Amino acid sequence: MRRFEQNKPGSLTGIFVVLLLFVPLLNWGQDSITGEDFQYRLLQNIHQQVFEYPWDNAAFFPGKLELANRQTMKRELKDAKEYAHNPDVLETYFSVLDHLPTPDKAIFIKSFYYYQSEIKAELDKAGLGEDLQYLPATLSAFYSEANSSFKRAGVWQLTHFQGVLNGLQINKLIDERLHVSKATHAAVQELKKNEALFDHPKKAVLAFVFGKTEIKNLCSRAGGDDCSVNNLLEIAPKEMTDFMAAYQATAAFLSQNKFMPEQEPQKTAEAKVRIQTHFEQISAVLPISADELHFLNPQFPYSIIPEQASVTLPEKMKQDFLFLQDSIYNGVDSTLFEVVAQKIEYPPAPNRQYVGEKVKDLEIEGKTKIRYTIKSGDVLGFIAEDYDVRVADLKYWNNIYDERKIQAGKTLDIFVDDENADYFRGLQQQTAIKEKQKTVVPDFASATLPGIVIPESSRKVEHIVKSGESPYVIAQKYDGVTPEKILEWNSISDARKIQIGQKLIIYVQ
Repeated sequence: MRRFEQNKPGSLTGIFVVLLLFVPLLNWGQDSITGEDFQYRLLQNIHQQVFEYPWDNAAFFPGKLELANRQTMKRELKDAKEYAHNPDVLETYFSVLDHLPTPDKAIFIKSFYYYQSEIKAELDKAGLGEDLQYLPATLSAFYSEANSSFKRAGVWQLTHFQGVLNGLQINKLIDERLHVSKATHAAVQELKKNEALFDHPKKAVLAFVFGKTEIKNLCSRAGGDDCSVNNLLEIAPKEMTDFMAAYQATAAFLSQNKFMPEQEPQKTAEAKVRIQTHFEQISAVLPISADELHFLNPQFPYSIIPEQASVTLPEKMKQDFLFLQDSIYNGVDSTLFEVVAQKIEYPPAPNRQYVGEKVKDLEIEGKTKIRYTIKSGDVLGFIAEDYDVRVADLKYWNNIYDERKIQAGKTLDIFVDDENADYFRGLQQQTAIKEKQKTVVPDFASATLPGIVIPESSRKVEHIVKSGESPYVIAQKYDGVTPEKILEWNSISDARKIQIGQKLIIYVQ
């Protein structure tokens, strides 16, 4: 991810450091939101935005900040507390927001108003209440790259499962949970399903954040089908009542503090790329910076736009992109695509009773065990992402001490939530079908390759891949050869798996 290295002065820094010192009880590993977590995450997410494009630029989305006076805020707090299940906790959260330094408060309010019209339009289209517009502000402070160690991401903090079941693309190079427009549509669809299931907007919100199963179980204990929100919250765990208080406090705060924009947010348009493209290729040809591309397209965390994916651009720039796209594609540098996965530090695996003791015949309540067959080129990080689990868990469940030594053909035990087991079994079947349909690696010593058309009057050449060479770079060295043909002739489905020293067969006319 792009980050500014310099330590810029700012009014938030002091309070951020103080909270780091005085909020030691953070529990990032569980799927919950505690009071300490809320305060920490709110300030951390604002802190990330303060120094990043475009929020560090006063000329971006200009307007006037109108902060409510102290008397108005006291009155709003009093009204909010009348409807709160836990008024004392609500007051605590409200105070956190109300006492933000003015520059940091401005970022929080400005980002809310930047996305507000789009979110309200989606909610209105789905027939949902306007109060839900405050949910992403509570969860992420509208920081599009917000993520948690329990696998939630984006302004709506969607889980992997909530994303894919509502039409989002999540894979090694794309995570549409980070794209505000796409994530908003998915989140609203999920909330609409929850409201139909639980017949109450607050229960729909709690199910969105804590899971349907948790709310169903609480409802069963609190009165079954006639379960009221108040009865549910009476027996709910502290993190659930704390979250509801945070949500109500955020709504009260943002309903009184306004931002009056001088102009509408810039209009955007999508353009499909024909071949895999890097942000730097676009910024080298069009008058748009990599930072702006990143802001408009956070769904590409490595700045790589896969083939046939769509890139979001300022509306006025779409025609320029289509007209100059050949120049953009020709400006490829293979080194841009060498690093496709960042180094991530994971917490250590859970302790065993004895050092070195293996886990055997493991069963986990509420989880279904799925067997995954390791394929050539697999790494634990990508497997964990596909199955919405942590790398540390994969290592613990399968007694893996060195992830570099996993072998193709071996199996891994993966534990997924019972309610999601059918989806992941289907994912396995789809993968198996794709693997079965793949072309068998041809015998290059033979005169012809099965299933592949060889150009007439062609000459067979053996090319050894050198450092920095991509299919595009190699194709430029031979007349009439394209990158797609190189991949086809060598039965390669993923160009990133080509290795230095590998022998490729090329047919030159």
